[in-house]
Amino acid sequence: MSAATERQLVGLKSIHVGNVLTTGVKGEGAADAMKAFTRITQPYQGGVSTNFAMPSTTEFFREDQVSPFWSAVDTSSATKKLTWEVADFDDETLEFYFGTTEAEEGTIYEGVSAFVFDAKSGFSVAFARLKFVATLIGTMSASEPLRISVEATVLAPTSGKPWWIIPTPAYTGEATE
Repeated sequence: MSAATERQLVGLKSIHVGNVLTTGVKGEGAADAMKAFTRITQPYQGGVSTNFAMPSTTEFFREDQVSPFWSAVDTSSATKKLTWEVADFDDETLEFYFGTTEAEEGTIYEGVSAFVFDAKSGFSVAFARLKFVATLIGTMSASEPLRISVEATVLAPTSGKPWWIIPTPAYTGEATE
């Protein structure tokens, strides 16, 4: 038995975005496509939250029995969502999330792209297709800045894996850190 490769996703280093990877994150051409992804603004307070909910189960019991005799899993009830917030309002960030530099508070905007979330540990988690919605939230006070709130749902690509942990791509067109 071979030793397992340790993959830890510790500390968000950067986020890169590009065209949807129709063959999944491990499909043909995906690695080269991800190298050309564009870096976008770092999230507010430096993190992304995941909510990968377990599917629900229905258990069937016989009369007077404590343990079920059968259990059915409803795989369609599982969800995979990510959330993050952005506090930078440069034109490129507004254009990416809202499709315009004139975003309005309370208006919901949406888009679909592939994302790679790079950890400081040298690994990344790549998503072939995320549908994201964004809106402005917060206040303009000393303790809470106005920010862009983003929620993304993991969607299946045409084929292949919708997400996977990968070595951080060697992105083209940007300086190394």
